[in-house]
Amino acid sequence: DGALIEMAVHTAAVLLCGQNPILQPLRNLAFRSCTMEVKRFNSDSKCPNGHPCTVGECGRPMETSRCLDCGVPVGGEQHKALPGFQEFRTNEDRTQTGHILGDARHRKTMGMSDRAMSPVVFVLIRLLTHLAMLLGATKNPQSLQKIIKPSVSNPVSFLQQHIQEDLAQLTRILGKSVDETINMLHLVLSSLLKDAHQHPGQWPVQFDVLSTKEKRNKWEGIVASTIIVPQLEDLDKKLLKLNRQIQEDERISSNPVVKIVYGDPVTFLSQLPKDSHIHHSKMWSCRKRISVENLGHVVQQKNAKDTVPLLWKFLQKETELRLVKFLPEILALQRDLVRRFQNTADVKHCSIRDFLNEPLSDVMRDLLQRRVNVFLSVWNKLRSSLDTNGEIKLPKGYCDADLTLDSKLEVLLPRRQGLGLCSTALASYLISLHNEFIHLVNKHVKEDDRYLISPSEVADLHLISYEVERDLIPLILSNCQYSMEKGGETLQDFDLERIQQQVISKFLQGKPLITLTGIPTLVYRHDRNYEQLFNDVRNKLDQSALPSSVMNMISGELQSYSDVCDALSITEITLGFLAMAGENAEMLLTDYIEKVLQMGDQTNPHVLQAFRRCYLKHNIALWQLLSTHKSEQLLRLKRDPFVDINTVYKAELSPETAKLLNTFLVHSRLETFLQELHEMIILKLRRVQAVDEFRPTWSLKESLVPYLDAKGSELATELEEMFPDEILLSHATATWKAAALFKRECRE
Repeated sequence: DGALIEMAVHTAAVLLCGQNPILQPLRNLAFRSCTMEVKRFNSDSKCPNGHPCTVGECGRPMETSRCLDCGVPVGGEQHKALPGFQEFRTNEDRTQTGHILGDARHRKTMGMSDRAMSPVVFVLIRLLTHLAMLLGATKNPQSLQKIIKPSVSNPVSFLQQHIQEDLAQLTRILGKSVDETINMLHLVLSSLLKDAHQHPGQWPVQFDVLSTKEKRNKWEGIVASTIIVPQLEDLDKKLLKLNRQIQEDERISSNPVVKIVYGDPVTFLSQLPKDSHIHHSKMWSCRKRISVENLGHVVQQKNAKDTVPLLWKFLQKETELRLVKFLPEILALQRDLVRRFQNTADVKHCSIRDFLNEPLSDVMRDLLQRRVNVFLSVWNKLRSSLDTNGEIKLPKGYCDADLTLDSKLEVLLPRRQGLGLCSTALASYLISLHNEFIHLVNKHVKEDDRYLISPSEVADLHLISYEVERDLIPLILSNCQYSMEKGGETLQDFDLERIQQQVISKFLQGKPLITLTGIPTLVYRHDRNYEQLFNDVRNKLDQSALPSSVMNMISGELQSYSDVCDALSITEITLGFLAMAGENAEMLLTDYIEKVLQMGDQTNPHVLQAFRRCYLKHNIALWQLLSTHKSEQLLRLKRDPFVDINTVYKAELSPETAKLLNTFLVHSRLETFLQELHEMIILKLRRVQAVDEFRPTWSLKESLVPYLDAKGSELATELEEMFPDEILLSHATATWKAAALFKRECRE
C-alpha cells in the first residue's frame, strides 16, 4: 500500500506540474473524468437475410456456399462478393468504450495486448491510466464510475486491485523484483515531466478526449515511442545507477536493510573475508525468474522481431494459444447438446446448473460437468478477444460478464442466432487461431496448406497443444546460458533462433488446418427457413388448400394445446422428408406416416385420427392451419405466441383503428385472414433483418397484399377493397391477436 501511495502521489505531481501535451488524457481522467465519457454505435455485418457468415483467411470471399440458416448463396469468387452478401469488415472498430477489464482477478489469464506494441509498453501505459483513474476516483467517484463497465460499487478499491495486477504483470515480464519494477515506473513518470521539445521525434499534437480507436492508438504510440521505449533502453544500467543513488542518499543510507539490498556486505560486516568473490552482494543477488512474458520482453529488447518472427508472434498470442487444446472438449459438448436438442419444438429455458441437475446417469453427468467447466473457463479467458477480434460479431453485451453455472443454458447451445452465437463464436475463434499459426508455419517451412480436417475429426493430436510449466518453460530454460564477470552480476542470454525452431517442431509443425464448415449447429424446429422448406416441397409434389370440411373436422378434434403441438410436430417432420425425397401427392398422410416413415407407434392416435382425411398434397396447408391454431391456444393460455418477433411489430392498436379492424373482421373470411397474416408474421417478420425489408411504418395492407398475390390467394382482392389503410405493419401482431380474440368471441 505504501508503494501504491507513492506511485499515486508521484503521478499527481507529474499531472499537475507537467506541460507535455500527451499528459492531457491522463489529466482529464484524474481531474475531469466526466470529459472522458464516449458513446459509439457500431453496425452489424450479416448475410442477405441477416444471419452471420464467416469468411476465413484474409476475410475476403474466395468461394461460394450457402447460409446455414436460410440457404441463400453467400461468399464470392476472386475476392468479389456475391450480390447482397456483406463482407466482414475487419477494419471496423469493435472495441468498447470505457474501462472494460472487469475484475482484476480475471486478468491473470487474459492476453496481454491486441495493439501493435510490446507487452511491457502496453502494461506500463495501462498502469499509468489506472493511476490517473485512481486519482479521479478519489476526487469524483460518481463521474468515474460511469467509465467503468460493468459498474462497481467501490472504484477506489477496484482500481487499486488493477494497479497491483499491473505491477505483478510487469514484474513477470521484466524478470525484476517488485522494487525494481516500481523504480522503473518512477523513471517513466520523471520522464513525463520533461517538456515536449526534450523528447526527440514527438511532434506538437494536442490530445484531449480519446474518442476513437484511431486517436487512442495514436496517443499510445506517441507515449510509447517518446517516453517508455527510451526509458527501457539500457534499463539495467539505469536501475544500477538509481540503486547507487539510493545507496548514497544520506537520508536512508544508514538503514541496514538498504545497505544489504543495495550495497556491499563487506562495508558493514568486518568479519567477512576481503576481496572475496563469494562474499559479495552481486554473487548472492536473485536470478531473474524465467517466464514466457519475460522471454517476450527479451525478444523486444534485442529487436529480434524480424529475426525470429514466428517466436515473436507465438509469444504475443501464447496466453490464447494455450487454450486451443480444449477445442475437442468444446466440440464434443456441442455435439452432445445438438443430439439432445436438435429438432425439438421449443427452446430450452433454464440455467446451466438446472440442466446439469436433470436426471442423467452418473457417468454422463460427470462428463457433461467437466466439458461445461472447460467451456466456461475458456470463454471467460477469451471473451474480450471474442468481442473485439472474433470473426463472428456478437451482439452488444454478450461478452460483458463472465459466464457461470447460473448463466442461461442457451449460451452453450451452438446456434446461429441469439445467445447460441456465443458457443458458435468460441469454437470458430479457437479454430481460426489454430489455423492462423499453422498457416504461418507452413509458409515458413515452405509447405502447402493441403492437410485439412473437419471439426468432426478433430482430436488432441491435431491441435497446437502444450503445458506451459511442463513443456514450454523447460524448453526456454534449456536454451538459456548464464555468465558472470568478476565484480559484476550474473548475466543470462537466450538462443532465440533455437527456441523458435524447437517451438515450431514440437508444438506447431505437421498439424492440419481445420475447416470452419462442420462446426456443430443446433437448429430448433421453429428456426427452420420455412419458405425454403415449402419451396422444396412444392418442387417435389403439388400442393393444394385444405377443404373447409376437413379444416373444421381437424379444428374440432384437436382442442387441447398438447394435441395441436403433437400434430404440428408430426406435420413438420413429414414436410422435412417430403422436401428431400418427395412422394405421391395423392397418398393419404396417415399412410405416409405409418407405412413409409414407420412412425405409427410413435404418433399420438388422436392426431392420426384427425389426419384421416388429409393427403400429402395438403401438407403445407395443414402446417398453416396447425401453426395458427397453436398460436391461438397460446393466446388463450395468456402466453405471447410471438416472443421472437421484433418489438417494432408489436405496437398496440388505438381505439379508432381497433374499431376499423372490427368492421373489416365482421365482413371478412376470418379463418383465411388469420392463417395468412400468421404465416406472413412467422415467415417474414421473424427474420433477423426483417426491419430493413418490412418497415414498421408501412401500411399492413400494402405489405400483406403483394405477399398474398405471390401465392395466388383470393384473399388479396378482399384486403385491397376492405382492409383499413390506417393499420400499419407495426400493428401486425396486435391485429392478429385482435382477430383471434374476435373469432373466439364469435364462437362463444
